[in-house]
Amino acid sequence: MDSNLYLLNTSNFKFRADSIWIDWNKSNSKNSIDKKQIAFICLQNKNSQLEVIHPLTDFIFSNWKFSSYNTQRKHALNVTSFLNYIIQNKNTLKINSIKSLNIIHGEKYLNSLTEEGRSRETIKDKERTLTLLYNYLSKNNCLPNVTSTFLNSYTNTEGKIIQISPFSNVIYPNLTSKNIEHTFPLEHLPLLFEIACLVAKPIVLGLYLQIFGGLRVGEVVNVKRSSIKYKLNGDSVLVDLKENMFRTDLKDTNGSNYVKKERKQNVIVLQNWFNQLYDDHLSLYTSKSGALFVNRDGNAMSAKSYRQYFQKVKKQFILCLKNSNNINDKLLAHHLNINKWSTHIGRGIFSNMLAEYAKNPYEIAVPRGDSSLISSLTYLKGTTRITKKIEERLNNMHGSYIPRLVEENKK
Repeated sequence: MDSNLYLLNTSNFKFRADSIWIDWNKSNSKNSIDKKQIAFICLQNKNSQLEVIHPLTDFIFSNWKFSSYNTQRKHALNVTSFLNYIIQNKNTLKINSIKSLNIIHGEKYLNSLTEEGRSRETIKDKERTLTLLYNYLSKNNCLPNVTSTFLNSYTNTEGKIIQISPFSNVIYPNLTSKNIEHTFPLEHLPLLFEIACLVAKPIVLGLYLQIFGGLRVGEVVNVKRSSIKYKLNGDSVLVDLKENMFRTDLKDTNGSNYVKKERKQNVIVLQNWFNQLYDDHLSLYTSKSGALFVNRDGNAMSAKSYRQYFQKVKKQFILCLKNSNNINDKLLAHHLNINKWSTHIGRGIFSNMLAEYAKNPYEIAVPRGDSSLISSLTYLKGTTRITKKIEERLNNMHGSYIPRLVEENKK
């Protein structure tokens, strides 16, 4: 690998993380071919838009060949960010190629992120990628200026080799709150659904799955119509969450169209809300691919489209609270307006509902789809109790926020 960054020191070139869909055989069977999105590193001529795959793509495949696209993409972006910094600051850093890299170059890059105001978590994440990159380059004889004494590792209790960061002179930002909101009072949920019915009908059922089932946005857009099954007890439905690869036509989904953990997820059924929303949705939207959520063209909805619908709901929701005569509504509107929140708030609301009524941590972890040592049967025993508690809470909401779907069920 002899990539000379000196020749690339013009504003016409930059490194990019890109992706491609390939046929992927999981089980070495001729009849088991799936689609898999993989990330790679390329060099782009910004004038002609011509791109060539860079040899450092091997770094991604060497470490994360069998990892998810999200993981591959994250590390590819971390690498390209570092390489573009090197190119942009070549004269100051006095470096003309990858082989000229030294420890101090990585430290200056990480410190530049602190100066930019990046979060401590972001910098630590990029440092982990950079640590592995330096080890990779050293093993491939591409770091003659870095001795092995800087590249140390240890074996943890699970037998995994952990690389120790060689960057000892990095100044990290202080730990601060992120001003990200994860929940809001349950009393306002009916208003949220009422607004969603008016301005974002295609995702109303998705909001329900997020708030009363804890699904992430990538999991919602992967749900098939055939994936939802009613349970015998009638208190919940079971959603079979799998990677269905509905949109292989999308080259870069920003890593958001994926199921983080394949599982069978329980979704709480409350006050016939689910029945009404589910029946309405099935009657209004169909898809040749079998996807439950579709865009205006009838194709499976992408996470990006879902988020665009959600932004309409969010904007109108805050406006309604702001125009309310209730001082608490106005205060909540101000709070939600100055803090960050998006689709993931549904999972946060779900988690907080569980935390309020759960008897032990497992009654939170299992319904969320987190790993747990307890059997699902123990959780199911507690589901009915939690469902009834939440129903009692929702029954006490003030009348002005009763949504259309509940009124129709009463009739």
